[in-house]
Amino acid sequence: MKLLVTHYLFVPGGKRTKEDFDKVRTLLETDGHQTDALTLSDPERATLSDHVEELCERIEGAGVQRLRLVGHSYASFVITGAADRIPEKIERLVFLDTLIPESGKSLLDFFEITGIDPVDFGVPNWPPFVQKLVFNATRFKAIPKTYIHCLNSQFLVMTENEVSHVKAHLEQEHWTYLEIEADHYCMIKVPELVAKAVVKQSMT
Repeated sequence: MKLLVTHYLFVPGGKRTKEDFDKVRTLLETDGHQTDALTLSDPERATLSDHVEELCERIEGAGVQRLRLVGHSYASFVITGAADRIPEKIERLVFLDTLIPESGKSLLDFFEITGIDPVDFGVPNWPPFVQKLVFNATRFKAIPKTYIHCLNSQFLVMTENEVSHVKAHLEQEHWTYLEIEADHYCMIKVPELVAKAVVKQSMT
């Protein structure tokens, strides 16, 4: 099968940097894909809205008609917010071992709902994690999406509901579901598996 050349934009979670995806990007670029990555501004001094704006600016400046956004951890909120603002620029959203945002909820709301102390997972009370993300849920469901589940993730207790939801709504909400043997920092420890998973969804 001929490989389809795709433009990927990777977004790491809070306090992480774009270098997290260096190995994954090298593997994809070796196969002819175009890649980019964005380090979000300091979450202690920025808001979720700031991060969404930063990503939208990067997308607008990418010089491509449509691209695939890959969000890891907290970045799922950022890529969802950007896709809501400029859906015409998004070919697919890829959620890498993360929560699936719900309109009107913040990252910390998910911890409260599940009865889990965010401190136990090293998630502080910073502005981006407190701000609620509001978006068009109907439009979100219509966007092609991939969920990559890390089977050895440190956040399994947080993502089990996400996995169940995706599996139950594959066709209705345009999901592709993939599993990899990795922990939460999969892109650093097993970049080959992440690159393979990202490419696999691009062929569905």
